[in-house]
Amino acid sequence: MKLIQIKNITKAFGQKKVLNQISGTIRKGELLSLVGISGSGKTTLLKIIAGLISSDTGSIYLNSKKLQGPKDKLIAGHEEIKLVFQDFALKSNMSVEENLNYALLGYDEVYKKNRIKRLIEICNLETLRHQHSGELSGGQKQRVAFARALASEPEVILMDEPFSNLDPLTKQSLLIETKLLAKKTDTTVILVTHDTRDAMEIADEIWVLQKGKIAQKGTPREVYKNPKNPQIARLFGIINLLSEYQSNKLLNIKSPTGIWIENVNITSKGVIKGYVKEVIFNGKNHKLLIFINPDLELMAFDHHKTYRPRDLIQMTLNPKEIIIFK
Repeated sequence: MKLIQIKNITKAFGQKKVLNQISGTIRKGELLSLVGISGSGKTTLLKIIAGLISSDTGSIYLNSKKLQGPKDKLIAGHEEIKLVFQDFALKSNMSVEENLNYALLGYDEVYKKNRIKRLIEICNLETLRHQHSGELSGGQKQRVAFARALASEPEVILMDEPFSNLDPLTKQSLLIETKLLAKKTDTTVILVTHDTRDAMEIADEIWVLQKGKIAQKGTPREVYKNPKNPQIARLFGIINLLSEYQSNKLLNIKSPTGIWIENVNITSKGVIKGYVKEVIFNGKNHKLLIFINPDLELMAFDHHKTYRPRDLIQMTLNPKEIIIFK
């Protein structure tokens, strides 16, 4: 079911065009992630969807109804769309329960009481309900901010870099919680993140923005397996990028190519030979920088941590794992 339709959105700040003819459809209950380098237009698009800034051209539709921009409303924003801010924007002098209550000002008291009870239950906030938000950890604040965004039962929640200030363990836990809560409540979530690992872990679909345009759309698997250009590939992990000349010489392919680091296989029967130029500690494994010839170096994982600088090495590349850039 189509929930949000974005049609031909453009936006410029002065002479700089930040968004250029952005169009797309977001389904109900979907978790969409917007990724791209800084300045690609991710946050600007999010704020236009939220109704906080106006686009220069184009329209946003929710359930086939055109949404008004901030110039057409007394108060910017939309009741059906809630934004979770990067700094959480909680009332530090209020308890968790009071923050949720504050989000429901003007609602019927019976509804408010039942809704807060439900939010505390589904967001696992029972042990925190009486704590002031200023006393909470970053991860706990994030959970409360998400619960507060859910308070009025919006159809869409927008999240702008929500996990950027969290430690890896807390982030991992909240990524899982966010996806579970979104699916449990059938809420559409649009997540802006610079960390594509977050997007790949929880998104149903990814839109990659480049220079104000959507350069690629697809599931995390589709985008990772078939990035449309080397710049997109670099966003999603460590990839060996070969020029047309290098690809032709090594692989007999007359196009630029890419091969993810995990798809370079170290084996005693490998036909590609070189020596280890550098060993980089990477926790559970080592990353190896391998000299092939003066024009080519490759990165590979050494899962057994056995190789040292200047060791001879042999490798194979699975033809099915080679990405060909047209």
